[in-house]
Amino acid sequence: MDIKPYDKTIRDLLGSKRQFIIPRFQREYSWDKKNYQEFLEDIVGNLVIKEGKISSTQYFLGTMLFIGNFTEGTEQEIQVVDGQQRLTTITILFSALSDRFAELGQATLSRQLFSYIMTEDDDGNEVRILKSKTSYPFFSYFIQDKDKALNPEATTEEEHCIKVTYEYFRAQLTETKLKAMLKRKHGSEIVEALSEVDILKALRDQVLNSTFVSISTTDRDQANKIFEILNAKGKRLAHIDLIKNKIFEVLNKVEPADFAEETWKNIKETLSSGKESVGLATFYQHFWSSKYKKVYSNKLYEAFATIKKSEAAYTEFLNDLYKNAKVYMQIVNPKREDYDNRKEYFGVVQSLNCINNYFNVVQVRIALLALFDAKQRGIIDLTMLKSTLSYLENFHFAYNAILANRTNRLEKIYSSFAIAFRKAQTKAVAQDIIQNKLITPLDELFPTFETFSAKFAALTFTKKDKVSNVKTKYAINKLNNFYSNTEVFADDGSIEHIISEREGGDALNIGNLILLEGNLNDEAGYKDYSNKCVIYAKSNYVWVKNFIIQHEQWDSSMIAQRAIELSKVYYGKILKKELPTISEI
Repeated sequence: MDIKPYDKTIRDLLGSKRQFIIPRFQREYSWDKKNYQEFLEDIVGNLVIKEGKISSTQYFLGTMLFIGNFTEGTEQEIQVVDGQQRLTTITILFSALSDRFAELGQATLSRQLFSYIMTEDDDGNEVRILKSKTSYPFFSYFIQDKDKALNPEATTEEEHCIKVTYEYFRAQLTETKLKAMLKRKHGSEIVEALSEVDILKALRDQVLNSTFVSISTTDRDQANKIFEILNAKGKRLAHIDLIKNKIFEVLNKVEPADFAEETWKNIKETLSSGKESVGLATFYQHFWSSKYKKVYSNKLYEAFATIKKSEAAYTEFLNDLYKNAKVYMQIVNPKREDYDNRKEYFGVVQSLNCINNYFNVVQVRIALLALFDAKQRGIIDLTMLKSTLSYLENFHFAYNAILANRTNRLEKIYSSFAIAFRKAQTKAVAQDIIQNKLITPLDELFPTFETFSAKFAALTFTKKDKVSNVKTKYAINKLNNFYSNTEVFADDGSIEHIISEREGGDALNIGNLILLEGNLNDEAGYKDYSNKCVIYAKSNYVWVKNFIIQHEQWDSSMIAQRAIELSKVYYGKILKKELPTISEI
């Protein structure tokens, strides 16, 4: 195996200026109080006090496994295969510790510690050192935003776990609590003489100086094998493993070829073949909910028992699973090449990319599997596929990206629709199911204009690495598409701050934003509005041309009103929802 083990410290890892990616298919952050309480008490318990000074000692964190080597080479993104629970906990602790330093007036200590949470690339753009797919964007807002301008509600079990862990650390990082922990090992008199800042600095150093064995490989299959070895002892079989064993028990012929083994291998390889890999259990649950019945992950094995136990039935099931795995990966990793670069499919690829990567919605894949199955069977045409995808894209922008609503309640709708849709045999029946089983139930959850507008009008964009940038950039591109009457985002478009971003404040608001060709954006730079208009006049974008015609002057007092007007355009024209009358607004 091409593996490289190193003895490293947390300082080496978090100070490497690399970004450590926790893939979506990894299990969610799940440390409970016993875990993070024991971690903090161990860290504090290993501090030493000598001659009136407190300092750190060696502390071993075990083994961590990565795809990519953060100690050498030029890779900026490193995938975390084993160690995400510890790294997430450390990041939460550092966020709480940085906030405590700030409370004590130690701005420099707070800022320096936060550099192990957020770093900068060579262009000066902010980069999140730990990037999680499953907890995005909550983790970014609640833990990785130094100012914590937003205080998002924890809506999932993982988000609640993150919040509770942070609140526990914040409660413990006080002089009284820390000294109480230290007194268990050291005398009361020697501990009382210490300052709180010195204790916090020693705690920081204890974590940064903690050592671990870093194992790096460039091969995903090797990483999985190593992970299995590291976690084999006492590991309980997962539901997907039990299903595999059941299938292999019946499909036990190995000559002339082991069909079950080869097909299972092909399914796993397919799910790991794209830029965004997917765990087998995640795919399997979505497949089952899309074809048979909505089921929770802890009931997968029980649900599988409904499949007739026979060689023919299991063979058909495995083949169907493999076929859907290939479709699933086209949904998760949409590429124009999947459709032979045919322009009529560019909008399909864009919608899938937005749903998966901009809005990070997973449950909708249950419905998408059924949609693409119907398209392959010729039950729906491209026009019907695109219109349904457009509706889902618009719904999730409003429901998830703007309102940050919970998605777990959608799974039942998507499963009910998908199961019915797979049974459709005519275009007319398919259209009826789309309307009554998908659009109508989702319309009942669609936000009102008032709630949508309030959040939309507060969108901001900055060149710094902010998670809020993604939805704002998306909204600006969609508005430009509307004004240009185009379907696909402009390849040369970039976000322009009409009043310079350097002004800060309202200048970052969506009311001060427009889409402009990248070369013209560079030319406009930080010029004042009158000089920018000369450059804007060169634009080929209809939206820009209309803007300079309608606005001979532009100042900050106009930003808030334009943001509201844009929300009306978006809600009424793009989302195609009825706007309230003036008296209702």
